[in-house]
Order: sequence, then structure tokens, then C-alpha cells
Amino acid sequence: MKYLTAFALAFLIAVSAVPAHAQEAPKPDAKPAPVDVNGVWDMVVEGPQGAIDVVTTFKQEGEKITGTQASQMGETAFEGTVAGNEVKWVLNIDMGGQQMSIAFAGKVDGETMAGVFDMGGMGTAAWTAKKRKQ
Repeated sequence: MKYLTAFALAFLIAVSAVPAHAQEAPKPDAKPAPVDVNGVWDMVVEGPQGAIDVVTTFKQEGEKITGTQASQMGETAFEGTVAGNEVKWVLNIDMGGQQMSIAFAGKVDGETMAGVFDMGGMGTAAWTAKKRKQ
């Protein structure tokens, strides 16, 4: 009986010595931290007329991203979000007096990302990107 009491006392002391945050189970609905997309990414956009090279520069603050995309057609600013490893942004461009929104969505995997973009309701196409070494 002495041994059982001594064991129970030692167990209680050991458990109380563990920090409270170490005893908490992870919350199943906790959002994963967003990946870091800051920097310059070389993209290939598969458009209706073939592949187009695009240079995309991201500036990230938490889950918010801003930046520019530059191609042979010019440079356009965008805004979007990062949630976990998912990235989304929208370009608003002027097509000869008509405004068009192009929505990009994809997943980041380390130094690469890939996804699809919606050409303002005129179809979708694939894109890939690789982060430039600084």
C-alpha cells in the first residue's frame, strides 16, 4: 500500500511539473499557418494561344498578399490571400475598354506552386510557378 501511495504521489508531482500548454490536445479546427510566398516567382501560364511566361512578385503580410504580374502584355497589380498552402489572387485588367477579372487559385509546395485560373468566365487554364533564388 505504501508503494501505491508513493507511486500516485510521484505521478501527480510529475504531471503537475509539465507546462499546462503541453497537456492541451491540439484543436482539430485550428487553421494551419500560411506558407510564405514573399518574393519573385517565374510562372508559366497555359493560355489559349499557348504558354506565356509571367513574372509574379508577391508581398505577404499574414494571410494577405499583394503584388504584380508582368508579361509581354504589361504589368498588373493584384490582391489576394494565403490560407495554409492555398493561394488565391485576382487581376483586374482592361481589355480595350472592357474590365475583366482573372482569378488565380493554387497550392504551394515548397519552392513551387501550381493551379488554375479563371479567365473572367471565358474558360479556365493551368499555371505553374517556381520561386526565384535570391
